[in-house]
Amino acid sequence: MTVRFPQGLMRPVFYAALALSAAMAQAAPHGPEGGPARHEMGMPARALQAAGVTPAQQSQIEAIMKQAREDLRAQHQAAGDLHQQMNQLLAAPTVDAAAAESLRQKMLAQHDSASRRMLQARLQVAALLTPEQRQKLAAQQAQHQGKRREHRHEAAPGQ
Repeated sequence: MTVRFPQGLMRPVFYAALALSAAMAQAAPHGPEGGPARHEMGMPARALQAAGVTPAQQSQIEAIMKQAREDLRAQHQAAGDLHQQMNQLLAAPTVDAAAAESLRQKMLAQHDSASRRMLQARLQVAALLTPEQRQKLAAQQAQHQGKRREHRHEAAPGQ
């Protein structure tokens, strides 16, 4: 699927999609006793509602993210296999530098493939949302990141 945006709109779309995916990746699901109800994709349902995301949009976003998670699960396993191979290679009595470099390149290619798949999902989600919804979600994410940054600075000793 190819998504085309008018000139000058790509940067805001990218940042909104990035904010949306970061929020989805960082939000941990909670059960009935574990905190607020959360949307199945990992983003708080109230955040989506506050941004004006409709139930139909939420359903489509859920399907996109579910497929992306399934695709990335297989890639994650492949990445683990490559890391295990690298560990074995580096633990060998004689380290083959050429083999290590070849494996590093495979690891980079795998990471690039996973990154490409996640961007595809982000762009699909961004295409479903209105500019206003993307802006609201991006603003929520920026606020969340600011709070996390403040918390890290408060927790860091001597700073």
